[in-house]
Amino acid sequence: MKRGGRNAFVYMFFGLLIFTSACSMVAEDEDKTREEAIIAQAIAQAELVNSYEIEGGVFNDITWEDGRMEYTYYLFSAIETSEPQRTHAHLEEKQGDGDTEITLSTEEIYEKGEDIYVNSDGEGWKKTSNSANYEYEMTEHEVAIRLLDRIENLEGVNVEKTDETYEFSYYEADETIYDIYKPTSSETVNGTTFVETGSPKASLAIDQTDYTIREYTIKFFYEDEAGSSAESVLTVEYHFYNINEIEDIEIPDEVIKEAEQNE
Repeated sequence: MKRGGRNAFVYMFFGLLIFTSACSMVAEDEDKTREEAIIAQAIAQAELVNSYEIEGGVFNDITWEDGRMEYTYYLFSAIETSEPQRTHAHLEEKQGDGDTEITLSTEEIYEKGEDIYVNSDGEGWKKTSNSANYEYEMTEHEVAIRLLDRIENLEGVNVEKTDETYEFSYYEADETIYDIYKPTSSETVNGTTFVETGSPKASLAIDQTDYTIREYTIKFFYEDEAGSSAESVLTVEYHFYNINEIEDIEIPDEVIKEAEQNE
């Protein structure tokens, strides 16, 4: 995904349900294993998704050699529809160390086609003329589909059945993950250079009843280039709710009026 602007890092990660009869998986298909059948059904269901609620974000956690911890979180929540294309999103950037936490920035966004309204840090609604800052190559849900498709062709994938979901996970260097997220290969914080280890971990949860994608997580691991025990973990995590239950998203009249006053 690629988005620019003040929250470019967040947007780079920024961004389900018409039931088939009985929505059944044919696990006994002679040409598919049980796991392949689950993935095939999930991909088929994902193609029918046109709306959802999403929560998650990008979480950067650092643990220092003396045990101290600090973090920077880019939180994202939204409701989205694809037909018609609409979004109402909230973004928030926070930093903390376990004892204190500060909010660095907030943003609320309404998107309706090419009409985009933004309220940054509570300073009031404005209609942006730079829509390119909010363009993206894939939604978070489309990323999940791509990961599922990739998992189907990987060996060593772990599959667990919980009370409500099938959980797929794999832990290896996979170019698909880097193609999508392009995490920084190294980062220097307070004089310590953290280097990405090249062994990300990805997991997806698929609903047992309707085979919709309910969540996915990708973790990138970093270690101190100098060899200390300090480490950093970059986590990308999203959860999907109310799949295909959102009919439309309207931009409130007061938002439009305030934006006109702020022109």
